[in-house]
Amino acid sequence: MMKHRYTGALLLALTALLPAAAAQEALQNLFVRPKAAALAPYAAPLNSSDTLSLPFFDDFSQPLRSLPDPGKWADSTALVNDSYGVNPPTKGVATFDVMDGSGRVYRHVNGTSAGADTLTSRPIRLSPADAGVYLSFACQPKGMSDDMPENTDSLTLQLYAPELDKWISAWQASPDTFRTDTVKALKEKYFLPTPREKVSSGRDISTQFFKVMVEVSDAKFLQPGFRFRFINYATRSSTDVAGRLSTCDIWNVDLVYLNKNRTAADAILTDVAIARPAQKLLKEYYAMPWQHLKRSTTAQREQLVNAAGTGVAIAYSVGNLGANPTGFRTDFELLCVEGAAAAQPKRYSGGANNIQADTARTYTFNLPLNDFLNTPQANADSVAFDVTSILSDYTVDAGLLAELRTNDTGTFRQEFYGYYAYDDGSAENGFGIFGANAANAKAAVKYFSYLRDTLSGIYIYFNSTQDSGNVQPFRLAVWGDKGGLPDDDNVLYLESNRKPDSLNTFVYYKLERPVVVEGTFYVGWVQQAAAMLNVGFDRNNSPAGKMFVSTNGYTWQRSVYDGQGALMVRPSFARRADYANAVARNAASRVGVYPNPAHDELTLRLPNDLRQAPLQLEIFDLLGQRVRYEALTSDAVNVSRLPQGAYFIRLSRWGKEVGHAKFVKR
Repeated sequence: MMKHRYTGALLLALTALLPAAAAQEALQNLFVRPKAAALAPYAAPLNSSDTLSLPFFDDFSQPLRSLPDPGKWADSTALVNDSYGVNPPTKGVATFDVMDGSGRVYRHVNGTSAGADTLTSRPIRLSPADAGVYLSFACQPKGMSDDMPENTDSLTLQLYAPELDKWISAWQASPDTFRTDTVKALKEKYFLPTPREKVSSGRDISTQFFKVMVEVSDAKFLQPGFRFRFINYATRSSTDVAGRLSTCDIWNVDLVYLNKNRTAADAILTDVAIARPAQKLLKEYYAMPWQHLKRSTTAQREQLVNAAGTGVAIAYSVGNLGANPTGFRTDFELLCVEGAAAAQPKRYSGGANNIQADTARTYTFNLPLNDFLNTPQANADSVAFDVTSILSDYTVDAGLLAELRTNDTGTFRQEFYGYYAYDDGSAENGFGIFGANAANAKAAVKYFSYLRDTLSGIYIYFNSTQDSGNVQPFRLAVWGDKGGLPDDDNVLYLESNRKPDSLNTFVYYKLERPVVVEGTFYVGWVQQAAAMLNVGFDRNNSPAGKMFVSTNGYTWQRSVYDGQGALMVRPSFARRADYANAVARNAASRVGVYPNPAHDELTLRLPNDLRQAPLQLEIFDLLGQRVRYEALTSDAVNVSRLPQGAYFIRLSRWGKEVGHAKFVKR
């Protein structure tokens, strides 16, 4: 069956009223936070050290972003993230879509259901004597996307029989899309140990995680070298609109647990977990220039201080995975990791709370305003805070004590850099305008600068589409304001023939001449062709009255998707385009590293002035994503779990950068 599901229901209602040739807005289902390269395939030779013992547990809450833990998973094109699940049991999920390990759309996925992403465990040592072996997990279709997999799509679990050298399907799930527009039923098929079917229904299935319990009792699986894997089977319809062929058929997986001496009834874990850390401290923006906040009491009142004026409110979610109500304690830590002269972490007690069984609840806590405003240096330009929520004093499954402790802590980094942003950096969808009359269509995002300042550049996040159909010329534009709309009679900047230089990331466009702004202004683009530009659309923040379009080239109106997410276009007031360039210019000490390239361990040659504790170690990939953050306890750094590639090291003391290095992992 052909599928036409590149837009939400709101777009479908709109286009039904438009002439066939009219330019149209489109919201693509998408998730393109850049994926790391796939790990070694499961078919590669494995030695005895690759064999794991029970229990096997992963809730994808480890701090290594984007990649599953390579100590547990032998290959993966699935993406570990903390923004695509809806109401996840714990922070972090593994997301399956139709984009490969490099972030490109699978060419083989088309109108016929085909395997896409795969997540395969490392070999696990089972024995014929093992009794009560069960594999449990939680899954969710669609999640934070606009595309529900159809009934012909599925998430499949397969088990590996070592002596037969064969993968055998054990379980499969598909949405029941025949019932209602809002899918409220999930069809499950169990193939082992005996075939059976199950239909789970209730509220919208894209807002809940379903618990699955699979018995692993057949002797052919109870052998050393046992493995299991998840595969999503997907279909993708064709389109003649350049820039629209993107990802679809999303599934999220969490709480993967394999152990012996279990029963069919013990899918519930005794644990309290951070389900979602604090997401932002600012009320409207995810990021803004520090001096704009520091020097404007209006900005502090409108963006930072809570309604009661008693502090800075943070909201975080806690889940009780157990079968009984339980108490827990929450503490908080605030650390200025950039811009501080000599800051120590500040610790706050959130006190005791109680949460009901098998529920999640959002809590709030107020951090003192002065701890934000007065900790950085007075002349600091770039400032960042880490806000950490820490759970304690609750009961946990003794057999999984070490594994379950990883979800006790959730950290959010609030950035005050030289740009304004409504988005959090992740693109769950893609937005664009297409159609015969779209050659002069326009899109703009509304911002308010609290200080008179010079606009130096614009960031735009471009998504990956098949055959680079997204790479189209456009005009970069800045508008003034006229009655709450972009003012075409006051175009502050217009530059033609710009193109997406990179995909799946922000591209920085330096303005050829500076533009002074204060108060309300708009940044965006004017199309030079009818082909669609696919620009990132973040669904985790939904500011209203900020997104505007002109589909005919002369009449402005609010986008039909305004208030449903944030278009990923950011105005910049700083010369610094990204962290990698900043490292090259940084005046901090250059640290020697060897061997370089490194395989498993990297040794730092620290200058004498850096040999005094404490030092914090951060490792960034080439996309600027932080993949490691920890206290530096010795000169040796274990890099065995990092995928191959180039990385930057940042060393800091009390939040101030004191050293940096670059290395290559082989």
